[in-house]
Amino acid sequence: MKLAYVDLCGFRGYRKPIRIEFADGFTIIDGRNGVGKSTVFDAVEFALTGTLSKYSDAKAGGETVSDYLWWTGEGPPPTDRYVEVGFRDVDGEVSIRRTQFGEPDEEVLEKLEAMLCDPRLAPVVPLNQLCATTIIRDEHITNLSLDLKEADRYALLRDALGANDADAWIARGAKLVSLAKQRIAAAQQDVTIANADVAGASRRLDEVRASLVAETVMAEVVERLQTFANTIVTPDQLAGPVRTRIAAVGTEIESLRSLSSRWKTAEVERSRIVALSKSLEDANAEKQAAALELQALSSMQETAPASVLEKEARSLIALVALGRQFGLRDGHCPLCTKDQSHEEYVHGLETVEALARRLNEDAARAAEREQARALAESRLASAIKVAEAAHATLVNAQSIVNTFDKERDAQGIAADATVEQIAARESELRQRLDAAQKDMRILETLRLNADLERAQHAENEAKSRLTRAQERFGRARKAGAGAQALHDAARRAASETLDRRLERVLPLMSELFRRLRPHPVWNDIEYSIRGDVRRFLKLQVGEELNPQFLFSSGQRRATGLAFLLSVNLSLAWSRWRTILLDDPVQHVDDFRTVHLAELLAQLVSEGRQIICSVEDAALADLLCRRLPVDQPTAAKRITLGPDAEGALTKLAERWLTPLVLNSLAGTSGELAAG
Repeated sequence: MKLAYVDLCGFRGYRKPIRIEFADGFTIIDGRNGVGKSTVFDAVEFALTGTLSKYSDAKAGGETVSDYLWWTGEGPPPTDRYVEVGFRDVDGEVSIRRTQFGEPDEEVLEKLEAMLCDPRLAPVVPLNQLCATTIIRDEHITNLSLDLKEADRYALLRDALGANDADAWIARGAKLVSLAKQRIAAAQQDVTIANADVAGASRRLDEVRASLVAETVMAEVVERLQTFANTIVTPDQLAGPVRTRIAAVGTEIESLRSLSSRWKTAEVERSRIVALSKSLEDANAEKQAAALELQALSSMQETAPASVLEKEARSLIALVALGRQFGLRDGHCPLCTKDQSHEEYVHGLETVEALARRLNEDAARAAEREQARALAESRLASAIKVAEAAHATLVNAQSIVNTFDKERDAQGIAADATVEQIAARESELRQRLDAAQKDMRILETLRLNADLERAQHAENEAKSRLTRAQERFGRARKAGAGAQALHDAARRAASETLDRRLERVLPLMSELFRRLRPHPVWNDIEYSIRGDVRRFLKLQVGEELNPQFLFSSGQRRATGLAFLLSVNLSLAWSRWRTILLDDPVQHVDDFRTVHLAELLAQLVSEGRQIICSVEDAALADLLCRRLPVDQPTAAKRITLGPDAEGALTKLAERWLTPLVLNSLAGTSGELAAG
């Protein structure tokens, strides 16, 4: 299988539709940075896998590469958004298409996967692995070779060589180890629980043995408890009546304690009742007197309010002042225009002044009555409050005394008893209760004979369970060791099988290194594998020197390119005869670029399809001259760039023609004439 074409629109930096058809031998793509060379390779990977591995799980600002797969630039929107990639072989072409909102046909994808990969040898996710080893990108040339960890480098090469039955056996071995560990953990837990059960049974047996008492002691206890419970029953029937009596005595003790604690309070309140009653009578008398005073004041004949009288007096005084100010007007009063003499006018003003004085006097008397009524109302309100407080205090005291007397009478205590007598009775009851509870604990030991038998039986059962649990734990550990040995053997066998396959691949790595000649001193590189279960692939030059710390950036890239090309050429399960190189010569000098061109020419001659993108047009010319062209459709040169509107497109495309055979040859006569 080879790559036939890439057709895309609205993908990454391409707003307009573009279709790139590839030659059978090699296709060289050139253009400045940012003209979409890498996008062509991205389109191939996206069509096959639905993602771009070079971004891995990179996130920024809550966004991922999936937010930028399709056109997001300025200007008019694309007419469509899709990626379509075609593949061809001797039987024809097969294409796969992805859109912004649509996935490819599963049958087509499975068919294409079967055409590109050998299902017997392919890894679990073949298309992802195929793209990772077939599309050799600029940013991966160094990272996936010299800077890669030795274990990861070995894993990359192992996956490239293909899967085998060892993976299934390793997975089965790992599952056995996991199950064995679970079984060991369960058996260990059973042993721990059994040990705890044995210890608990032993403690219970010791407690029962320590609790056994003599028969004479038991007889005395039964006699005392019968007296305490005031009943004559057999010892095995005595527990119920005794517990009932214990509860009754406990309730009586609590009641006596409550009475003792409230005795002083009740006596104090009892002594206050007479005084509180007298206070209530005085308060009621004061309330009645205040009410009578207020009634007498309220019954007096009321004149106008003091404020009204004062206002009228002030108005009259102001009127007199104005009358004196204005005087008579041509023998007429200025208010009523009545004919008056001066003496009559003065007499009228004096009459108004006398009326104003009487109003002031009435206002003063009214104010005194209002103040007296307010004082009477305040006195009555205060007397009511005092009477209510005295009544409440008296009721509370009577309630405390009555409640106490009822509880005292309920306990059968005489009214003239003292608090000391109550305390003595409480102490006596408590002693009887403590003695009964102690005897009750001894009485309960009657059951210890049966408990002793049960405790001995439980201990024997616990020891038996412990023995069985220890046997299961031993078998589980033995099985776990066997499972781990099988797992390690499967991994070793897989590694040994892979080592034999690597014996044919590693020389290819060394050969490619010699072809590219990245270093002027060290012309050979050695690849060594170490580790038993966990494997490591180490690169070294000279006297076991690590090229990662010796080579320059250009030399490291050339070494990395040799490694990645050897990985691709080692894909035993791949049926895809294409190698895609995305700008592989950055930081590589012209001398080694010529070596790369010679290596690529050899690969093209062996039937490989090479698709290579470069930035330098002169380098593209060099590759076009160096790589072999044996037929008209074997090679192509494509130049990418922006069009007049700034949209990325193909600026130039041409098929490379084969060189003319025997271009300097001619007939002997022609040569002689020349």
